[in-house]
Amino acid sequence: MNTKSTAFFALLMSIALVVSGCEMLGFSARVKTVETVKLPFIKNSANECYYLDEFMPLPTGMVTGKSGALSLRYYSYNSANYKDWENKQIVLSFYSDDDRCWSLFEEYYMDM
Repeated sequence: MNTKSTAFFALLMSIALVVSGCEMLGFSARVKTVETVKLPFIKNSANECYYLDEFMPLPTGMVTGKSGALSLRYYSYNSANYKDWENKQIVLSFYSDDDRCWSLFEEYYMDM
């Protein structure tokens, strides 16, 4: 090996050691792939009744609560296609007075 190839080999070995050391410490340069969820078209109307437990895809997160006599649910999806929003972080908010029939009252997305 000549001097240039030896130096190049040493540089490659140094990079490999740094990368493997970072991975051992928990640092990684890998990018996680996120599966985009297709959400059903839901009307934002008090006249609509949705039985969410029967057809909604598993959310990334769900918060439940109460406001007076109404039950509330907030579904969040890290990556979803909904209506004309593609690959967005989506939050859908529902209310119910019987915990079975849910009405959508708020829907929005956040830029990622």
